[in-house]
Amino acid sequence: MEVIMFLSILLTLKFILFTYLIKVQFNRIAIILVSTLISTFILSLIFRSKGEDKGKKALIFYTIVSVIMLADAAYYAHFNSLPNVLAIKQVKQLTAVGQSLRVLLNIKISILVLDIPFIAYIMKKTGYRTIIDKKIRKIAPTIVGIMLFAVLISLNSKGYLATVKAQELYTYHIVDITDTILGKNKVLKEENILRDEDIEELKSRARLKEGKHTGLGKGKNLIVLQIEGLQDFVIDLQYNGQEITPNLNKLVHDKSSLYYDNYHQLLGRGNTSDAEFVSNNSLHPSMEEPTYTQYENNTFYGLPWLLRDNGYTAWVFHGYEKEFWNREKAYVNQGFQRFVSEEDYEFEEVLGFGIRDEDFYTQTIEYLKELDNIDENPFYAFIISLSSHTPFKMPEEYNVLDIKEEHRDNMIGDYFQSIHYADKALGEFIDNLKKEGLYEDTVIALYGDHFAISAAQEVEAPLMTELLGREYDFDEMMHIPLIIHIPGGEIGETISILGSQIDFYPTIANIMGYDNLKGLVFGRDLTNYQGYTYIAPQTYMLKGSFIDDDILFEISRDGIFEHSRAINRNTRETIDLEEVREKSQRVIEEIDKSNYILKTDFLKEWEK
Repeated sequence: MEVIMFLSILLTLKFILFTYLIKVQFNRIAIILVSTLISTFILSLIFRSKGEDKGKKALIFYTIVSVIMLADAAYYAHFNSLPNVLAIKQVKQLTAVGQSLRVLLNIKISILVLDIPFIAYIMKKTGYRTIIDKKIRKIAPTIVGIMLFAVLISLNSKGYLATVKAQELYTYHIVDITDTILGKNKVLKEENILRDEDIEELKSRARLKEGKHTGLGKGKNLIVLQIEGLQDFVIDLQYNGQEITPNLNKLVHDKSSLYYDNYHQLLGRGNTSDAEFVSNNSLHPSMEEPTYTQYENNTFYGLPWLLRDNGYTAWVFHGYEKEFWNREKAYVNQGFQRFVSEEDYEFEEVLGFGIRDEDFYTQTIEYLKELDNIDENPFYAFIISLSSHTPFKMPEEYNVLDIKEEHRDNMIGDYFQSIHYADKALGEFIDNLKKEGLYEDTVIALYGDHFAISAAQEVEAPLMTELLGREYDFDEMMHIPLIIHIPGGEIGETISILGSQIDFYPTIANIMGYDNLKGLVFGRDLTNYQGYTYIAPQTYMLKGSFIDDDILFEISRDGIFEHSRAINRNTRETIDLEEVREKSQRVIEEIDKSNYILKTDFLKEWEK
């Protein structure tokens, strides 16, 4: 078979699979057609060129396109969106998440590249020969180019071009690269979208307001634990006659604890590191690069700075490489005075992503004692755990739970074993705080960094719906717990206002009793705020999507509002899209204001 036709047909088959893997819902045939015509056009140009290595060039092109599809599909499987060109900077992070990557590269995705060695062998055996007539070879690019142009004009006239640009392989990446080079996403200082009334409103959110539990933690140490992969559904879950998280359950029901049971993740491109950023700063994360990378040198006034201004010493603890997610450099402007990282810990056994939680917590206690002895003032310790990181594969000795047959050999059973271990290590850490005299005078806050089980997974999502007895959608997937424990306080309460990590800073600042005079925050004090709240996710759901008490609204993957999905969270029935348009626009405006603050380094110049 002629090489051009052979490779074009193979790529077409891959484009069909690719659109399935990235869940194209609208105009799928048109998207596949555009991809095929672009591929055929490029191949015809290759075979029109001079030289004797046309076949090799065609094979290289075929390989590159296949690998791009593989990378896009794997990224989509994890983030439910296509990557931007700046994600290339994160390639160095892949070595650290090798196990997770192997889970993502399932057989369906791997098919995109598995044929390459065989195609290379066949083409080499045939000497990369082409038998196409020279006249046809000369006019083929023109013919295919005219066909492609006609298809694009037709799609544009029908209003479908936006769908193609948002999901078709070539046009998506061309538009993304062009926008990045031209700086389309940059904001000029002259384009001020923060009005005076906006600034005053954000200042008002930041200010301390006397209310319930205000100042209960004033003068006390603060330990914040960000627990890897901790979702809310495991709290109080009785599974096969077992408690998955007995220590967390005990903490939730302690008379000295506040449990926020309607709390959610809010991430950007930096995943776990953005959970940290959002929680400490109450700003929306970047969707271009990890926030710690893109805004490493910005001026911030988050929780570490607020506490430092009130005499605290702020340290951060994470048992992994200090360069990962650019933490070492970013933490300086975040306000942390010392970063205790992997190189500061001694350990022999690697569990999942890195150091075992048991070893990490045990040695962290020693550092906390050092931190406590610096002076007479209290301390702020921000602690990030590791062991319950995806893909949750634990050595057999740690698999102590009796897992149901339907959950064995899939992520649910593995997650239960992993989070059960993390819970055990956490319980031991709290016991050690008590033994070392660090417990009574310390506020302990903990939350999950992000989901563990994706609502987009074909196997696990239906099993989760069956397990929980309710639909496992994005609202349930993003649901994480927040627990704030104040030893000795008679405050035991469950607070059910809807919130997310963007609300952590104003919530904990109220409990610690320190007035934020210098910062702007986008969150609310969940303990006392009585108004309307919503979640504005930009990962897994696109910008403009939102979740509130009654509605889950998901912007369509092709960016067309009319193709979007809105459902009632209680009945799961469809809602008229026009009912949510105004709320979606409000969400976009809020995110844009936060982006403006980041892009212009607004807090650096702002007269506080």
